[in-house]
Amino acid sequence: MKEPSLGLEVHQNKFLAEGDRAMTAIVRVVSRGGEASAARTAAEVLMIDCSSSMRFPSTKIGEARRAAAAAIDVLPDGVRFAVIQGTDRAKTIYPAEDGLVTASERTRAEARAAVEHLAAVGGTAMGAWLAKARDLFDGVPDAVRHAILLTDGRNDSQTRADLMTVLNSCEGRFVCDARGIGDGWEPAELTQIGRVLRGNVDSVVEDDALAGDFRQLIESAMTKVLPEVRLRIGTMPFSRLRSIKQVFPDEYDLTDRCRAAGVREQELSLGSFASDETRDYQLILDLDPDLEPSFGQDRQLAWTELVPVPGAAVEEDALAIAGRWTRDPIPPTLIHPMVSKYAALADLGEALTAGGDAYAAGDRAGAERDWGRAVVLATAAGDEEILSRLSGSWRSSTRRTGWCGCGRTRPAATPCTSSSPRGFRKSLFRRKIGRCPREHRSPAPSAPRFHPPGRTSASAAEDRSARRFRDGHPGAAGPAPHRPPGAHPRGTGGLAVGVPKRPEHGGNRP
Repeated sequence: MKEPSLGLEVHQNKFLAEGDRAMTAIVRVVSRGGEASAARTAAEVLMIDCSSSMRFPSTKIGEARRAAAAAIDVLPDGVRFAVIQGTDRAKTIYPAEDGLVTASERTRAEARAAVEHLAAVGGTAMGAWLAKARDLFDGVPDAVRHAILLTDGRNDSQTRADLMTVLNSCEGRFVCDARGIGDGWEPAELTQIGRVLRGNVDSVVEDDALAGDFRQLIESAMTKVLPEVRLRIGTMPFSRLRSIKQVFPDEYDLTDRCRAAGVREQELSLGSFASDETRDYQLILDLDPDLEPSFGQDRQLAWTELVPVPGAAVEEDALAIAGRWTRDPIPPTLIHPMVSKYAALADLGEALTAGGDAYAAGDRAGAERDWGRAVVLATAAGDEEILSRLSGSWRSSTRRTGWCGCGRTRPAATPCTSSSPRGFRKSLFRRKIGRCPREHRSPAPSAPRFHPPGRTSASAAEDRSARRFRDGHPGAAGPAPHRPPGAHPRGTGGLAVGVPKRPEHGGNRP
């Protein structure tokens, strides 16, 4: 079998103005090559919510059964798997005894027959389901371990503290994708599950779309070849890690998931990787206020490296995150294209979140304002996916039509007939948690989009946001201005030739 390789890149604008005491960089982790051998490396657990709320409407539990059967159907021969019925406790409905069973034509047929008997009765304790999955996965420590959790409700049979305790015990042991169906589930709970277990979280607006979604999740999981990849970050005596956030393909703040690995060293589990996969992480460093600027030369502010992974080759040694102070006012104002892109996506996510919160609170004018801003930002980014979702949520008011939060245009005097504001709000959940649009899902960074003066009303605000982002504030967005001759080339990521890969004298690495 071909051995996969792991690559690491650092992208940044290293130039700092005299008073700057923060640095933002994008760290890209890339896996290449390798072949997935599902029969020897994969394990899958399905967790299906069978609480009483799954009976309403009556089609919901039926669609959950069909989705579980669809996922089982695409499990390749040799994969170890199990199905959990989730209520206020966790019960393995297949196989009959606790443990994982090997996928074959016979076991898939038996599992499909078992899920046909799923009944909706009881409460909801997601922590119990996850703990059961963790225990099942313990029997296959060398496999790529993946789970799917489906729920339609809140974790009302368990405290948040209990759920967090279970999540902490599961972190790094398996990846879990979560899906919310209907309009009664709590986004914050599923987001926390996805964040800690490095999975994807989304809403399923139409019940009959669930089976196709489960099928795609299983097919994607079967491409994973590395059970876990870990990133190590080291700082200097004068710097500290303010935050680290995954920004591609899903957006999660992972700062509190870092674990101490030595003096001024931290490690972060990135989850499992496919044979050809790219993920980007935004790091923000704070520098000591009394640090003496080093004008005209590079200073290493931090370093990052991949922890060796059994069965994979690591292409690069530790890479530096550098800084260079300059009295030239132009270079520090330049925004690296990748930093600019992810800042714009964060701004779009904030607009969607604000619109959803305003809509849920009954503030239709606020929702119209925030979603209108999201339309402007999504249009500028060419984000067809989010524009499609927003097309069902926002319409400009005209003389003959009134705006309606349910996404319909209507005569100004006609009342809204939407019956499920919560359900509508959940339809935008993917972008609320920062799901990147399709055009941003390729490894190569895209060029920044330029906004000529006067093109949109948001141009001035975006320029201000770009300057704020340069000062280390996450979430601000803005186009990258034109680079003058002599500025760092895009391909170098702002790192000049000669910057040491290992920390400079006085660091905490040999």
